[in-house]
Amino acid sequence: MFDGCAGWLHEAVGEARGRATGVVLCAPQLHEAMWAHRGLRHLADDLAAAGVSVLRFDYYGTGDSAGAGGEPDFVARAVQNVVSASATLRAMVDVDRLVMCGWRFGATLAVLAADAMAARQNNAPDALVLMAPVVNGRGYLRELRALTAFFVTDQGGGAPQPGADDEGLEVLSYRLAPETMREIGALRLERRPGAPAPHVLLLDDAPGSMSQAAALGRHYEQAGAQVQICDFLDSRLMMKSPEVSAVPEASWRRVVQWLAPLAANAAHASSSPRPSHTPHAMPTEIIASHDVDGVVEHSLWFDGGRQFGVLCEPADSAPGAAPALVIFPNTGGSHHVGDGRAFVLLSRALARRGFAALRIDVSTLGDSPGAARDMSVPRAYAPRPRADVGAAVDWAHARGHSHIVMAGVCSGAYLSLQAALANPHVTGVVMANALKFLWRDEDNTAEHSGADTLRDYLFAARSARNWKRLMRGDIPVRQMAAVLARGARRLVMRPASRLTPTQPAASPIDAEAEFARDAMARLSLRGVHLDLLYGVEDPGLELAVRCFGAGFQHLHDLPCVGAHRCAQLDHAMILAPSRETFLAFLMQNLRRQGTLARASTTPATDPLIPAEPAGTPGAAAAAG
Repeated sequence: MFDGCAGWLHEAVGEARGRATGVVLCAPQLHEAMWAHRGLRHLADDLAAAGVSVLRFDYYGTGDSAGAGGEPDFVARAVQNVVSASATLRAMVDVDRLVMCGWRFGATLAVLAADAMAARQNNAPDALVLMAPVVNGRGYLRELRALTAFFVTDQGGGAPQPGADDEGLEVLSYRLAPETMREIGALRLERRPGAPAPHVLLLDDAPGSMSQAAALGRHYEQAGAQVQICDFLDSRLMMKSPEVSAVPEASWRRVVQWLAPLAANAAHASSSPRPSHTPHAMPTEIIASHDVDGVVEHSLWFDGGRQFGVLCEPADSAPGAAPALVIFPNTGGSHHVGDGRAFVLLSRALARRGFAALRIDVSTLGDSPGAARDMSVPRAYAPRPRADVGAAVDWAHARGHSHIVMAGVCSGAYLSLQAALANPHVTGVVMANALKFLWRDEDNTAEHSGADTLRDYLFAARSARNWKRLMRGDIPVRQMAAVLARGARRLVMRPASRLTPTQPAASPIDAEAEFARDAMARLSLRGVHLDLLYGVEDPGLELAVRCFGAGFQHLHDLPCVGAHRCAQLDHAMILAPSRETFLAFLMQNLRRQGTLARASTTPATDPLIPAEPAGTPGAAAAAG
């Protein structure tokens, strides 16, 4: 931790020969930080394997860092975070040449930080790698408003109208304060005097006559910098939801090769190198412990060093003193912070109430040593992550936690259910928006729907011609949003529609319904408290109704199981009311287990603690 930021150091592999080069890796902001995590983590590994030490980090108010998010001084603070990261890298590694490398708004922050360091004559960077930089702040805000129009739930009044900059903006649960909106809107990198570094590599994801990156490169050349511009056409691999994103291999090789003359031992470069942060072979190793936002967090390896996790505990208790622990498995391909940073905020809210929480990366995801370089939906339901979550339960039980509650969303709900069925140490489950109860061999044939993702649409929207079409109404925004929603539903239901002529049409659904009912009965008989949550318009609700009935009547005789339709619960739980609903059900689940011993210690100002009217699990929830 430094400057309130959580960081990863990827040390160079091999012995340094000559002058050492270090890279500060600047992530984008908002939802793009989640989408880019896989790509940037593996870029750091690739550079480390090529002899370049790398520090990647989360800005204050994002990821695992301190802060609630949405701070009004985000831009200035983030620039200072980049400057602090540079000083931290120099202090931890013997770096003679400093490079700042950023993607999207992270590239923009790298430019601002380089200018700030040069103005202070404070070890300015020797080079910049700018990957699809945000050159025009107003255009970037236009993209964010379009994204919000796609994904905010339609409550009958149509897509939300863009607000003025002085109103701020909610982007998939991430808030941009009005001050931040104004600062971003005023940014025009090509109008800033001079060049931020003597050497610049620009990766252009929208090449052509109107390319903003190319114009920026010409501006830097005129200021005396040596500039190389390369196409970044495979950036789209990283500009997707994490369950289908992949590493842009060609562009990453280009970045490594460009830095090779500066690197100490570039001969070790590889397109798929060994991860540089593989832990020592130990059953459990706490990497670091930090006080953050009124709680204590421990970064750790567990499961023999195969998995990474962050254990969050109350600040005023001895390690392991909290009897109850909540485990958050990965959702889809997202890493352990959760979509919308939900698992970080929920973990800390629970710890302030006296409970421990563990957010994990299964062995194939996130920051775990063996994380894959690409992802698909079937991998989220595969036997390996199911075994990994089971190992997390075993670790928690061995640590002395007598109550272990699984809390999962979408595929994480499926993993939570499987862990509860397989492991007697699980005492509670809260599953939100489960799309599957049973995953069979034939489900592995499911593929991505092929429909363009939002990032694909926004990629096209960066064309001035397409923006004119959008303004004229030629591009059907609401219809495209509906296509995206239907695509998610088709993805999980497709195995049921691909039947051979000899199969009864209802047999796959019947098999899953039979499994689901039996699973709920077994868990209730064992005394496991389970809450099944669905948003009122969630695509998984249809399957739940077919398994348990329109009124969930097949669950009525199970005293430990409850199913609920929730008025404010989006599918990925990225909106603040959804997190509040989820937390309310978690607290109810813990209360039913008799573990709510320290509720009175919760700060009254905790933004994630909703009011709980008598007889309801949460102010935003409507039980079905």
